Amino acid sequence: MLETRCKYYKDEAMFHGFIPHIMGTRFDILLIHSDAERLNGLWTHIINELERLDKILNRFDPHSEVFGINKHALQSYIQISKELEKILQLCQYYYENTFHLFDITLKDFSKIQIHDHQRISFMSPDISLDFGGFAKGYALKKIKRLIEQEDVNHAFVNFGNSSILGMGHHPYGDSWKVSFLNPYNQSLLNEFDLENTTLSTSGNTIHYTGHIMNPITGLFNEQRKASSIISTDPLEAEILSTVWMIANKEEQLLLTENFKNIQATIYDLSLIHI
Repeated sequence: MLETRCKYYKDEAMFHGFIPHIMGTRFDILLIHSDAERLNGLWTHIINELERLDKILNRFDPHSEVFGINKHALQSYIQISKELEKILQLCQYYYENTFHLFDITLKDFSKIQIHDHQRISFMSPDISLDFGGFAKGYALKKIKRLIEQEDVNHAFVNFGNSSILGMGHHPYGDSWKVSFLNPYNQSLLNEFDLENTTLSTSGNTIHYTGHIMNPITGLFNEQRKASSIISTDPLEAEILSTVWMIANKEEQLLLTENFKNIQATIYDLSLIHI
């Protein structure tokens, strides 16, 4: 049973929902509306959607769809859901348009075979699916749609301080202000004003280094640097924040041709005193 908490602040017409652990991190949401009943209903829909997506994409859950695929796909054709088929098609698009720097197999996406009638198989024994750099952005995009369907104009959605969606503005401001801190010394790297945009960040920290792998070279990035991406598309922001960490300068220039409506920044943290 998923642990959740929520509270409605009547004076501010603000609803706060909180999930301590989902998709590998914590989840917070602020919804601004005078109709508390509507927000409670929306919160229920969001919880259900997060649980549903986790049951598809969580490779560590023995009951998830992806876990079953990773376990059996080499042996035979595996029937997949219509949604997972669409997700794999999305992943193929980003695989091709990031010059293979985004790869949910971390090895070679071309070894995934998508067959007719929603079936999948792998062409190599060392291929498996890992949606770690995809799932939160995909979920944010779904949540954004749910919020829009309920005509809630102002919302702030935060996945573990690394994938953040701001819709409308804060009740006491003209945007949602977010600070991006240096993970090594907590100094300010950048400040963002989110208004119908998503911020996604990636990088190494003192305690979490070498977790971002270049799928082309097979090498982990252990540099002291970080990235931030601003985009109106939550999924695009999520994917590209990791891609920017491993792309060289020439690749970054090519990527900006494919993704023109983003703001991408690399922060060299080796130049900052700890």
